[in-house]
Amino acid sequence: MSTTLGDALKKALDEKALNAKNDYSNFIWKGQKRKEGDKYIQDSEKFIDMTPERLKECYNHCERMLYSTDPKNLGRYNVLEEVTEQINRCNVELFLRYCENSYLRREGFTATPRFKMMLSLRQFIRNSEAEAEEKGITLDWKNISLTHTTNELPAEFNDISIADALEGCIDNLEAFNKQHLTMTFITKMGLWFTKAEENELKGYGNSNADRLRMAKERLHLPSKLVLRFSEKGLSFHEMRAILILPKKQKYTDMTTEQLLTLRNKILPRLLKEIDSHIFNWKRLQKQIEIVAKSAGIDLND
Repeated sequence: MSTTLGDALKKALDEKALNAKNDYSNFIWKGQKRKEGDKYIQDSEKFIDMTPERLKECYNHCERMLYSTDPKNLGRYNVLEEVTEQINRCNVELFLRYCENSYLRREGFTATPRFKMMLSLRQFIRNSEAEAEEKGITLDWKNISLTHTTNELPAEFNDISIADALEGCIDNLEAFNKQHLTMTFITKMGLWFTKAEENELKGYGNSNADRLRMAKERLHLPSKLVLRFSEKGLSFHEMRAILILPKKQKYTDMTTEQLLTLRNKILPRLLKEIDSHIFNWKRLQKQIEIVAKSAGIDLND
């Protein structure tokens, strides 16, 4: 009996949630926050109360936020593509340092300089293209990974393409653009001292408040900025390494710590946030389409 009642209750709650989700009278548009005195105010409008012109304006705003190619205000899909490429470029530079034996150092390993790696890859391409031409095949090196040249690579480098590795060999990966990594985004990740950092900072006090105050001072953060401890946060050295990055920096000029922190922590979390932005803008767009359809409004007119 209890199971039957539980199932019925769950079904009723699910139906209620579905009806609320599809009730377009509840769909609202939230404006930008503005400061009035010491408070931030955010206006909101219901889609069903909007004029056709206002509805189209909001719909077009969603389009821009998703697909804009303006470098000063890129759409989320283009930012997603850019950040994904940044992760790849960090990995390419780490691969070249691995070949030089300055990353993941191995005893007795003979380092391969970049120019020698470039010559080896070009020879591999020439041999492969000659063979492919005989078979009438066209090769796209942007989509052919380094695993076709060797089976001894660490797994972290398996997705690097031969074309990208070549670009890295000749220092042609462009510069890292820090535009999307704001101080707020970086510091909101939180701080978590390693054991070595705790020992290093013993003289600054034992309380969390003392350590945070010291961290803010040494990181040159604004006094009003809120910095918190988080087990998911960056170490002190990782946070400092990213905060000191200039607006644009060549990958070859980054430290290995910066490359690893970007590849493994910062940029993946940025991708997660961008995915959330895309979901929210597409949801708003869908809601506008539902309201427009119910009112007989052509959004493309």
